Amino acid sequence: MKSLRIILLIFVPLFVLGFFISTLYKWNYIQHTQHYPDEFNIPNLRVGYDANKNRIDDSVDIVEGAKEFVAKNPKHEIFTEYSSGFPNKNVGSNGDPVAYAFRYAGYDLQKLINDDIQKNPEAYDSSRPQSENAAFRDVKNLEVYFSRYADKHDNDYYNLNDWQTGDVVFFEKNHCAVVADRVNDNGVRFIIHLFWEHQAGYFQDILETNAWGKVTGHYRASSRMLSPKTDNPTSKQSVKTTITE
Repeated sequence: MKSLRIILLIFVPLFVLGFFISTLYKWNYIQHTQHYPDEFNIPNLRVGYDANKNRIDDSVDIVEGAKEFVAKNPKHEIFTEYSSGFPNKNVGSNGDPVAYAFRYAGYDLQKLINDDIQKNPEAYDSSRPQSENAAFRDVKNLEVYFSRYADKHDNDYYNLNDWQTGDVVFFEKNHCAVVADRVNDNGVRFIIHLFWEHQAGYFQDILETNAWGKVTGHYRASSRMLSPKTDNPTSKQSVKTTITE
């Protein structure tokens, strides 16, 4: 009995400590090592389009836009509609890094998604925000629009070559993120996202945790998103993707 007590006194605290450390690591409170994709021989694929005409590929602009959004250290809040469209204070909800990043790159998702809802209401869940000021920031609406007009790619994040800077990923638990320009020790991408007021930064290595359930969609920007053909709203594998140094 005494031996059992000693064992419990030793191993229970160790178990609790291990669980605590693993939780901190999972949520990136303990820093994860970052690598450049080329360290894993991952090709540098680009969209091959420049929506805002700044002579920078949209994939780069999208990541820079996401970084600019989170650089302001926005606080997460429950989804709220603003008359200005985007929040007029330093807050945001899950869909905002994606919506802001694409606006930075020249994609006015506020107008584009509103127009698509007006023309194709049956494609969207009517229980989700429908107004022009709110629809484009809602994760589910964003996922519908991307599934209809963006280029669809592999949901398996271990397909390292197919996960590229500036891609967008959606999860089953109402979450989305911009795919970052860094990878972890396994070559899996970091993401840029907003999900909690007390999150340990916005640039995180968290895909492998499945914290938001399985990946439900992985997309890349496409010129079709700017002038969608509503008579043929399907996602196709990109044929314009190019490789750069």
